[in-house]
Amino acid sequence: MITKEEFEKRLVELFAQGRLTQYPRKRRDRHIIMKSISMTLIKDKDYSETEINEAIKSWLAGMFEPDGLDYVTLRRELVDEGYLDRSKNGSRYWVMEPGPSLKLFDASIDLVDSFGVVTSAKDSFDKTRRVKGEVRKKILDAGLDLFASKGYDGASIRDIADKAHVTLPNIYYYFKDKEGLYQAVLKDTVSDLMEILTKIDNPDLSFRERLIALGKAKMRLAGQKNAAVELILKEWISSGDSPGFTPSLQGAMQTGFKYMENMISAAVKKGEIKPVNPKMGVLYFISLAFFHGSKFITQFIKNREPLSDEDIEEYVELIMKGLEKK
Repeated sequence: MITKEEFEKRLVELFAQGRLTQYPRKRRDRHIIMKSISMTLIKDKDYSETEINEAIKSWLAGMFEPDGLDYVTLRRELVDEGYLDRSKNGSRYWVMEPGPSLKLFDASIDLVDSFGVVTSAKDSFDKTRRVKGEVRKKILDAGLDLFASKGYDGASIRDIADKAHVTLPNIYYYFKDKEGLYQAVLKDTVSDLMEILTKIDNPDLSFRERLIALGKAKMRLAGQKNAAVELILKEWISSGDSPGFTPSLQGAMQTGFKYMENMISAAVKKGEIKPVNPKMGVLYFISLAFFHGSKFITQFIKNREPLSDEDIEEYVELIMKGLEKK
């Protein structure tokens, strides 16, 4: 016998927590779903197939449109399991009187408001997720500021907790350790920078013009003492003479690398540069960045002076010399 408590609990777990991605395998869960649908139908009423379909669609909407269910499958299940009956030609449907299979449920379940139960639970879960998201964001923002100003070794978990106005257990709830927090900060930092740059980028411009525009945008951010740029520079500096990014930054930069690959592919298709493997093209960018980037880093760290527009155009010319068609 399925009790009222179990019925409500499973509705919440199936529909309020976003777990349902396919029709449940457990027959008990299937019966709970069908019972919930049948409770929205009027007894002693004849429904056309269209009306039944619309009733099931309304139930799905009330359950926040779960990905794993569709009205055709549910209509067939309702008939096959004895919740509905229909005429031979399928033109009429009606609710069945409880048979052996329908006696799975305690009588008190008929008083349950399925939509109300699920909506209330979902609102509560959504509020909890929003609060958790806000706390996580505060921690990441504090981490960005302190990692950018003090470096990885100089910023302690205690400092970050104090700046974010959260407890240490709060930080360890969201992040395994300091390294995990740092990786998350780097990933979010690169993602935020990419969002800014992609809004500026204009795919209709030539490859050369796109590189110059993006370079100038990065320098504007650097000139504003943007914490994200500061953090990435610190990672860059910590690589020393290594011809590549540190492992931490390498992992965070994957989205940026993919964007660069797409830029190179588009330039090849337009005939703007010679045919190159986009991945090799990105490696070429990185090698030039480390070879010529020391000028920018030294200048920026000492004087907080970003590269000029002329410097950026010169740098882009260096890139183009290696990519232009012979």
